[in-house]
Amino acid sequence: MKAAIITAPHHVEITDLPRPSPGPGEALVEVEAVGVCGSDLHAYEGTQPFFEYPQVGGHEVVGTVVEIEHRDVPPIPGRVQPRPPQLGSRVVLDPSMPCGRCYPCRTGRYNCCENMRVLGVHAPGAFAECLLAPIGCLHGISEDVSADAAVMVEPLSIGVQASSRGRVTAEDAVLVIGAGTIGLSVMLVCLSRCRRVAVSDISPGRLEVARSLGAEAVVNPARQDVAEALAECFGESGPSVVIEAVGRPETVGQALEVVAASGRAVMLGLCTDEIRVPGALMVRKELDFLGSRLHGGTLPHAVRLVEEGEIAPERLVTHHMPLDDIDHAFELMTQQPDTTLKVILTP
Repeated sequence: MKAAIITAPHHVEITDLPRPSPGPGEALVEVEAVGVCGSDLHAYEGTQPFFEYPQVGGHEVVGTVVEIEHRDVPPIPGRVQPRPPQLGSRVVLDPSMPCGRCYPCRTGRYNCCENMRVLGVHAPGAFAECLLAPIGCLHGISEDVSADAAVMVEPLSIGVQASSRGRVTAEDAVLVIGAGTIGLSVMLVCLSRCRRVAVSDISPGRLEVARSLGAEAVVNPARQDVAEALAECFGESGPSVVIEAVGRPETVGQALEVVAASGRAVMLGLCTDEIRVPGALMVRKELDFLGSRLHGGTLPHAVRLVEEGEIAPERLVTHHMPLDDIDHAFELMTQQPDTTLKVILTP
């Protein structure tokens, strides 16, 4: 089968691999379409700290189950499958492969697994004609959902997780910092829970997308005072929830500064740098400062949002191309970030 292997930073090869066969508890999925995630780009650039070279990347995928080997596998608390995969069913992927034994797994927080492995990072992913996956990672999705929308279910599930960590309700005003694909996915999920959502980013093009998708306000911190802009939108208290989807110490600090007293600040962006937390501000505001990782059982919720038409995530798709052009996809994401959101590949 054809596959794209990231062999080393800035090197990807299109090659033929043996078609895998499922073992007990696994399914083989014929890939219909696969999205290129920011983490795939980081792997290509050599800045993804967990990526194991050489590897077939890709984890935002929709496809059809063509082979399956059923076996009773102990359930992982927190992971639910309203529509388990069957032969011939159309599925999307939760790429997380938790151990099921550590403390987070035993207590229903499998997305925090101490021994987490991820398809497309630690094991072959979906930049290929076929994907081999544990049955527990696969979730049924309607044939009526477009391939573009189905591919976006996985990023949406990350938005569901982050907004759940922030306990977003209809009474909240939310600021999302970062208008990349994940930040905009967070925005779409928040808009399904409340109507008052603002987005901050330094990219005028991405802010225009956020506005077109329903953001009440957009803020460019390179051109505006963020606190003043938010006061005009939400009042002097500011947003009750801030979700940081950039992963920089500066934007994390900004989230803590602008969130309302007694509010919730959620850090979703992956940051390897040290972050300084202002102690007096944390106490004075009595803030909840929360992390958010992956998708803790939220994929079925994201499927429902898309199937019921509450969210139309296909509007984030900007490019389509064959798998053979994956180099071009990485080039666009690097050189034209203002106009390149989600690139979808077909094998």
